[in-house]
Amino acid sequence: MIRYSLAIDIPDDVLDGRIKKANAWLQEEIIKDTDQFVPALTGALSTNVHRDGNAIVYAMPYARYLYYGKLMIDPETGSSYARKGSRKALTDKNLIFNKSMHPQATSHWFEVSKAVNEEKWEQGVKKILADK
Repeated sequence: MIRYSLAIDIPDDVLDGRIKKANAWLQEEIIKDTDQFVPALTGALSTNVHRDGNAIVYAMPYARYLYYGKLMIDPETGSSYARKGSRKALTDKNLIFNKSMHPQATSHWFEVSKAVNEEKWEQGVKKILADK
């Protein structure tokens, strides 16, 4: 799970219910803005993302594997398909993502989206907290 927060100086008298509103807005923006970077063959990973408190969760069993973007293999067979009960071993080989659904699909999709959108997110949160 990846956690993300912004450090913003806001006067205490402004921080009533706006924090919840800003957090909800930020989570929705992160999900929306990040979708284009999420690997997608069928779209299942993109459609199985939800908020869990302050966290954003991609709820498919293979989400972590795709997020880190490294091939994992059965150490005995060398295959990416593991035998039942075997534990996969991490390799240094990068996964190659199908980009037919999301041409910008990549590993570490949150970091890529953050690099592109962080200023917009910060301005949106500030606007909500300042109630402008």
